[in-house]
Amino acid sequence: MTGTIVIEGAIVVGDLLRPDGNGRPGGTDRPTLWLWNAIKRPIYLASSLPSEALTAAPLTDWIEALRPRTEADAYWACIHDRLPDPGPILERLRRRFCIGYEMPPWLVRLLDDQAVPYIDLRLHPVRFLDDLLFAARASVAETQAALLSMAVHESEIFTTAGLREAMCRFISEARVPDNTLLVAGQRRFDSTQIVDGRFFDAMPRTAEIHAICARYPAVVLKPHPLDRHHSLLEVAAAAPTRVIGVIEDNVYRMLSLPQISAVLTVNSGLAHEAPYFGKHVHALAPLPIHLGWRGTTPDATSHASMDDTVLTPDFWRVVLAPHAPVSAADGMRLRPKPNRLRIALDSFWNYQEIDTDRIPRPAPTRG
Repeated sequence: MTGTIVIEGAIVVGDLLRPDGNGRPGGTDRPTLWLWNAIKRPIYLASSLPSEALTAAPLTDWIEALRPRTEADAYWACIHDRLPDPGPILERLRRRFCIGYEMPPWLVRLLDDQAVPYIDLRLHPVRFLDDLLFAARASVAETQAALLSMAVHESEIFTTAGLREAMCRFISEARVPDNTLLVAGQRRFDSTQIVDGRFFDAMPRTAEIHAICARYPAVVLKPHPLDRHHSLLEVAAAAPTRVIGVIEDNVYRMLSLPQISAVLTVNSGLAHEAPYFGKHVHALAPLPIHLGWRGTTPDATSHASMDDTVLTPDFWRVVLAPHAPVSAADGMRLRPKPNRLRIALDSFWNYQEIDTDRIPRPAPTRG
């Protein structure tokens, strides 16, 4: 045990103000509950602390009093950086260690102002490894340094990118010209698209986008599978160059092609992934997180790149030790299993086609 007891339990909380698709509260309740169910036992084994999940359900009346459902998305965007009045939220977080799922800036500010200790967990944007990663950032500098010492090596990312490229080029052929630009769409009403209190709109930046597209002899448009309409794709479609059109190809197959030389995106996870495939990135907005790898210098803004060690009691012993008594480390690691987190999250988008369900070979040409 190190440190002094300053907390009475742990609480998992997401972006409580994010609406669902119908404007009602609870847009992050499902992943918040998923995370709590996945880590509540390791937390208890590490510290004997009780834990709970804070969802939007008990706050529904308060949240709906803040805005009508028809303006829920706009309200969420305008308060994303700073919440004027935390209402009943703050009391639920006092004397708790806060475990955030994709913590919004307003929640980070609130916890910092109130000296509530926390760790922010989110799915890592690099998603072509044998399994998903977590990205973790702790409020305590010493804990953050410890997390980086437990993080994965960035060399693993480079090596796996090479294996993906080798496979994709071995079993498929290019159908785009040399020096093609891939334009990647995103979900329009996602937290990543909130810039300066509103959702990103590519229309005012048409000249800039067209100038980028004009540097390349060809452009292909790759919509997000959950939202096919994004203003970036609409603007790029009218660029003064050869726009081949919309593609449905697996994105990692496209990144593996030497004919794809660059990616244009608002701030998609592809902006993190594409450089490992040797592609240039044009990003129109700041990337949501900065990544840290094993051996990198700790700083207050980096998220450590963690594998499924996040699910072990030893991880939570490290995280909770400055705040509560913890049990002795036992070195337990889950037995290796590819896709453990993908299966648990049912999140295989853009991966299974190159690993679980292979891209079929082209039909042979008859002479």
